[in-house]
Amino acid sequence: MTRSAWLGSMAIGLAALFGPQALHAQTTPNIEYANVAGQSLRLDLYLPPSGGPHPVVVWIHGGGWCAGARSPLESYAASLPSEGIAVAAVSYRLTSTTPNCANNQGATWPAAIHDIKGAVRFLRANASLWNLDAQRIAAWGQSAGAHLALTLALSRGSPELEGSVGGNTTQSSAVAAVVAYYPPTDLMSLGPDFALSPPNLPGLVSIVDGPNQPHANLIGFGNPGEGIGVLRANANNPNPPWPDLLARARSASPLFWVDATDPPVFLLHGSADTVVPVHQSRRLRDALQGPGLPFQYREINGLGHVPPSASANAEARAWVRDQLRPEVVFGNGFEAGSARLR
Repeated sequence: MTRSAWLGSMAIGLAALFGPQALHAQTTPNIEYANVAGQSLRLDLYLPPSGGPHPVVVWIHGGGWCAGARSPLESYAASLPSEGIAVAAVSYRLTSTTPNCANNQGATWPAAIHDIKGAVRFLRANASLWNLDAQRIAAWGQSAGAHLALTLALSRGSPELEGSVGGNTTQSSAVAAVVAYYPPTDLMSLGPDFALSPPNLPGLVSIVDGPNQPHANLIGFGNPGEGIGVLRANANNPNPPWPDLLARARSASPLFWVDATDPPVFLLHGSADTVVPVHQSRRLRDALQGPGLPFQYREINGLGHVPPSASANAEARAWVRDQLRPEVVFGNGFEAGSARLR
C-alpha cells in the first residue's frame, strides 16, 4: 500500500464504506455552537419523536482529522432517536483547509478537542430548549472521531484540553459513557503497530512514521523532514522543540488520559484493519484494565476499517442505552454537583 493510498483510506474512505443511511427527519440542523475567528462550528440535532427529557449521544465523525462531515448521520447512529436517545452530530476544526486533506494548513491540536468540549458545554447550557437531559450525555465516534470521543471522555476536568470554545465555561464537558470504533489511541505507536501481527505490514511503518500523515499533521509536525518517526528518534532530546512536541503527542493520545475516575467505555476494532491497527485498541484495553474501569471490548475477526455488522451495531446501541439509564448514570456519580462531573 502506498502512502497516498493509506492516507486516502484514513481520510476520505469512511463515507463510501458505510451502508445505507437510516431515514430520520433532521429535527434541527445547522445549529451554531461556537464561532472561532470567523469559522462557524455547527451541530445537527436529531430528537426522539416524543417524551423527554432525552439523553444525548454526541456523534463525532471520522476522516483523519482532516476531512469528513457530520452529515449524513450514519445509519446505526441515526436509529438512536427512535430508541429514545437524541443525537447531536458535531463539526470541528480540521487540519486541512481544503477538501480531501489536500494541505495541512488547518487547525492543530488541541483545537479539535476544544471544539468538541465546547459543543458538549453548549448542549448542557441549552438543554431545556430541546428537552434534553443535561446529565445523561454520551459520546460515539469512529476512527479519528473515536479518538476525539475517547479523549473527550477520558480527559474530563483537564484545563489543558478544556479550552473556552463557545463559552458556557460554567458548564461541564464530561460525558457519562463513550463508544469508540477503531480509534487511534497512542500516536507515537501508530506506525510501529503496523509491523505487529496483525496487520503484519512492516513496509508501512516508515510511511506512517513519515511526513504528511494525518496524526503528524494533527500535532503540527507533518511537513517535509518531519513526522512521528523523527519525533520518536528525539524522544530523549531535551532541547526545543522536542519536549513540547512529545507533550503534544501524548496529550493527543487517549491512552495517556486513563485514570480510575473515567466513565464506561465500549471499544470495537477489527483484526484486519489496515488503516488503524488493532493494537491501538488493544493498548487502550490493557490500560483500562489497570484501574479496573468498566469497559466492553469487541475485537471482530476479519473486520477492516469499516463499520461492523448490524448485530454488532445493535449491541453498541444497547450498551449505550443501558449506560444512559438514570440509575446507571447517577449511580456512577454523574449527578449535578458531583466531583466526578467536572
